[in-house]
Amino acid sequence: MLPGPALVLGTIAGVSRSLGFSALLPAVVLVLPLAVAGCSGDPEPAPVPRPAASGQPEDPTAAAGLDEVAPGFDESPDGAPPVSDADLDDAALTALLRTRASAAGDGHCTPDQVVVSLEGLDSSLGHRYSRIVVHNTSAKECVVEGVPGIGLRGGWGSRFVPEVAHSDRDLNGAPVSSRPVRLAPGERAASDLEWTGELAGSESEPASLMVVQLAAGQVPAAFPARVGPEVIDIGQFTTIRLTPYVSMP
Repeated sequence: MLPGPALVLGTIAGVSRSLGFSALLPAVVLVLPLAVAGCSGDPEPAPVPRPAASGQPEDPTAAAGLDEVAPGFDESPDGAPPVSDADLDDAALTALLRTRASAAGDGHCTPDQVVVSLEGLDSSLGHRYSRIVVHNTSAKECVVEGVPGIGLRGGWGSRFVPEVAHSDRDLNGAPVSSRPVRLAPGERAASDLEWTGELAGSESEPASLMVVQLAAGQVPAAFPARVGPEVIDIGQFTTIRLTPYVSMP
């Protein structure tokens, strides 16, 4: 336990007089409050995940961005409609990413080699389940590895800020490895996608576009945020869980 300021000042004054350094006492007294204040400060809050200077997210997971949205985010805006999903350039797609892919390296699949989509939809007790499927449509083998980066855009043009976590178990509870999955032409791999918590309601901004980063540093692949004709009910602050890729039949 640190001594109180009064005790410290008294000690300094006594020592200064006994040593003949009384002229130094005012300077010591001026410095002391700064030292005491430095010892008693509260711990700084954890930083909020922000995109790096390159526009890429720094982390493969993220907390819900409750303090990253402006007032009125849950109200349909007036004025001109936003730029359509189809007209977003690479920089705009990258800016939608909430998290980055967990792996990078030579030979990883790129968006121009694959088709990415959501397949399957199930629900249970407030949880939704689907799969992010990567289909190699090129003439060359490529690799997917670890957990993809993810982001969503709403129909009003907003960048969603969901919580994103990883799981090392699939939807059936079986363990999943993060080892690379090699996709020959025509082969597929999938990352299980679960979402829960604050789901989008009928008056919420609907999810419109999903972006998936196949490897860290890449521009993400973009596709409609739907399973078949059904729009998924991921909202601004929904909790998302992803697993590493596994090969699919």
